[in-house]
Amino acid sequence: MVTKMTVKNQITVPKKIIERMGLVDLKEEDRYFEIQIKDDCIVLKPVTLIVEERIPEEKWHKFETWATKIEKDDVVFGSSKKASQFLKKRIKKS
Repeated sequence: MVTKMTVKNQITVPKKIIERMGLVDLKEEDRYFEIQIKDDCIVLKPVTLIVEERIPEEKWHKFETWATKIEKDDVVFGSSKKASQFLKKRIKKS
């Protein structure tokens, strides 16, 4: 099969190859590939990305303030470090 590279360096993978590799019904988040050169050939390998969501600075500050506040002589987390560790664990679980 022959395909053409556009002026923007984009290549369309022929439908027959997509079907043969079982890539027809990929979700948008699964349409990523690792690309390598191996023995003068271009190799595409499907990969799954784990996207880490960034928290805006103002929301992080609001969380930090909430997490370290004292309610009825009870410390919620005690420090921003403990609060951030809690948040990181919660993010990994979801």
